[in-house]
Amino acid sequence: MERTKFKMDYKEIFNEFLKENGISKLYAHQDEAIKEIESGKSVLLSTPTTSGKSIVAYYGILRAWSLGLKSIYVVPLKALAEEKAREIRFFEKFGIKVKVSTGDYDETGNFIKNYDIIITTSEKADSLLRNSPNSFYDVGFVALDEIHNIGAQGRGDTLEILATKFLHILNDVQILAMSATVNNYEEIAIWLHAKVVKTDFRPVPLKRFIIAGKEIYDEEGEVVDTIFDIDTFINETLRENGQTIIFESTRRSAEKDSKIYAKKYKYPLDDASISKIDELKDLPGSEDLLELMKNGIAYHHAGIISEIRNLIEKFFLERKIKVLFATTTLAAGINLPARTVIIKSVYRYDGFSNDPIPNMEIQQMLGRAGRSKYDKIGYGYIVVGRSNLMMAYDKYIAGPLEDVESQITSENLKKHVLGVIASGTTKDRKQLNDFFKKTFLYLHDSNIGIMIDPAVDYLIEHEFIRENQVFKTLPFGRRTSELYIEPETAVILRGLLDYEDMEEILLGISSSPDILPFSIGSNDYEEYYHPRYDENVVKLSRVLNDWINEVPEEKIIQKYNIYPADLRNRVESAEWLVYSLNELGKILHKSKNIHKTLYYRIKFGVKEELIPLVQLPFIGRVRARRLYMEGYDLNKIASANPSDLTKIPGIGEGIAKKIVEHAKKITENY
Repeated sequence: MERTKFKMDYKEIFNEFLKENGISKLYAHQDEAIKEIESGKSVLLSTPTTSGKSIVAYYGILRAWSLGLKSIYVVPLKALAEEKAREIRFFEKFGIKVKVSTGDYDETGNFIKNYDIIITTSEKADSLLRNSPNSFYDVGFVALDEIHNIGAQGRGDTLEILATKFLHILNDVQILAMSATVNNYEEIAIWLHAKVVKTDFRPVPLKRFIIAGKEIYDEEGEVVDTIFDIDTFINETLRENGQTIIFESTRRSAEKDSKIYAKKYKYPLDDASISKIDELKDLPGSEDLLELMKNGIAYHHAGIISEIRNLIEKFFLERKIKVLFATTTLAAGINLPARTVIIKSVYRYDGFSNDPIPNMEIQQMLGRAGRSKYDKIGYGYIVVGRSNLMMAYDKYIAGPLEDVESQITSENLKKHVLGVIASGTTKDRKQLNDFFKKTFLYLHDSNIGIMIDPAVDYLIEHEFIRENQVFKTLPFGRRTSELYIEPETAVILRGLLDYEDMEEILLGISSSPDILPFSIGSNDYEEYYHPRYDENVVKLSRVLNDWINEVPEEKIIQKYNIYPADLRNRVESAEWLVYSLNELGKILHKSKNIHKTLYYRIKFGVKEELIPLVQLPFIGRVRARRLYMEGYDLNKIASANPSDLTKIPGIGEGIAKKIVEHAKKITENY
């Protein structure tokens, strides 16, 4: 695309943004990074949390826009995409078009041409590159937030492959990689062909302490005070109008400790905030947490339904939640700074043993201490037993950060090899090897070809691709790549296409690599025993079976001892897998009605007879069942008087009118 200069001065827009956010002067590292961006160089910006890395990204976005180029802003989590979008949408008033894209992995990238900035996750960006690589031809700037996540198990390989694709496909792309916690930053900069801008400067200085027994040690290893209860720190922070985050080792401990603290202290919210909390009272598994929130206390972990988690985060940012008990996942998520951070355990159970948490993660947690608008100093406390004092001091106060290591393995490589072949990025083994020579892994392991060949052989053996000097992607392989599922999952789904039994299909889906099973208790092996499937898989299949048979959410959560958000996440994954099953069935000419039926049953959590009703607006599984029990089908609803429908519990006048109108449209089209 020819780079045409827009009339509007992007530097003026940038200055307007600074003014809007009360920023009168940039920090030295921001100035340095912006100069490098202005000169057209890629940059690795390694600075502490809250040091304003995003400001540099916004400058790069505006500069690219002024040149007629698009920008991609890659964040680790969907929630962070929405948070980032709220800031970036400031630029829309100047004609810059912003789009958040984090959902459907089967979506093409055609929409990209209509926007200047795409905010997305690494998984979604990778799926777009697979499905529509040509849509990225005029992308000139890429911001990679939290680049150290290339070292995260389970997700790091995708971020690394995504960055490699940008380097490989977009020859002159400018990359800004951002991280607060990178030790081997120079290696990452070499990989990305980037200039390093690094500083330890924090706008709000951080003081770190270790609490061992009753004694408090400073960063010099000296005893500076004694303590009898961490409530002392929390209450002292509150007296100075500060907030506290307490990081716990497990979800259960976060819940337990928050309730213990709430028995002693309360910080009541205003009536308007309490009303917002009451709007969520019907969500499953929420009663105890919502009551805590009304008194300015909360717990936060990945098992909480997103609507409640979002409100907790909102209230914390508004300084209404004073004390937050959280798991370590909060440190890698949305930006919630506090005056004081307390880490109650430096150990994590990995399924086999309790091991010390990496220093990188501990520093991310401590990095939440210090709110730039409210605090002059942030305070971080690490709590350990006396016998672990020296370990904690050597590792977390005096010790270096760990190196970031590539997470590309022989197990996850098949998916990425299929992706670059199916998208046309590589045509033969030489080009495939050349592509993987651009990965971060190659800096440490030049024998990556040893891993690539078995992955290619697997794809050939299972009929994803053919090779006759050059690669040819077969329909099964192309659709697998577009659906963004693991090749092993596609093989499992292909094997399920001949099944008619719904429970057998659920078992097969539950065994795929693209869905996390539920752990069983130590005494539950006999209950979940199956001759062909792992007990954890059997538990998940039973959860899904209860879901599609309309067992209430609350009952499922209690029966299987699982969290509400975990149930929702598994349902969403299962929905996608059954959709993929149906799509692969079309490709292989084995499509069955049962596949489509199961898709709708999982999507809405209903028995088959309710499928037509749940497709009406505002009609979920509960209202649909009530309508059905009263003898309503689509035709009867279409001819009904809306006032008749209001007699059914949970259906008000507004909803009644909308479902009647919608039912009429559906029946008229039959």
